[in-house]
Amino acid sequence: MAIALTAVIVDDEEAPRNLLLNLLGRRHPEVQLLGTADDVPSGIELIRRTAPQVLFLDIELKDRTGFDLLRSLGADCPHVIFTTAHESYAVQAIRFSALDYLLKPIDTSELSEAISKAEQAVRNERKPVMVDMLLKNIDRSIGDRVIALPVSDGLELVHVNEILVCESDSNYTTLHMRDEKRMVISRTLKEFEDLLGEQDFIRVHNSYLISKKHIRKYIKGEGGEAIMSNGMSVAVSRRKKQELMEALERL
Repeated sequence: MAIALTAVIVDDEEAPRNLLLNLLGRRHPEVQLLGTADDVPSGIELIRRTAPQVLFLDIELKDRTGFDLLRSLGADCPHVIFTTAHESYAVQAIRFSALDYLLKPIDTSELSEAISKAEQAVRNERKPVMVDMLLKNIDRSIGDRVIALPVSDGLELVHVNEILVCESDSNYTTLHMRDEKRMVISRTLKEFEDLLGEQDFIRVHNSYLISKKHIRKYIKGEGGEAIMSNGMSVAVSRRKKQELMEALERL
């Protein structure tokens, strides 16, 4: 049974904002809209004044982003459903952080699914802890980047440079670290590839994503194998061999 939800929309484009308004009015009368805003300052003011349970948030907001708004809200953040016009690195980070997003133009069935998840989160009084993970994982600042990973008791911050190998284990991924520690994370290898692919990591096999910085030797073969700085041997698939060779030549 659907429960009543209060919501606000923060989107700087009038047409998508009105479309979402109409969809909510026609298909989800259980969602009470408390207001709309079109930029970060007015969005922050609206959320603090109305304290909604759900926030429909555009990623790009004029000269700023929805992430700027979330940083300003801190712990007072409601349940977030992102809206965006295109796939991007930010969407990959949102997906990794287990948060909902809707691609514009918004599909009615996807909207219904997102609202159903929001209802469950509100009913269970789940705090939006995954927002903290997202804000860490979209930080593109230059340097020794830190990512936030979901663990049993919350989030663990890990320096990307400490990760040598990501190994697939069905819907989980085992991280092999420089200090020989292993971490098992409830995300697929594809999700790690999306998150880390621009950080000098390369997929060399269906089961392995490796750090190019930590490759110490390549041994020839049908596909061959990469020897990592910790001595670990990683199989390279035949179809990934050329891509690895080209990546190593660019180092």
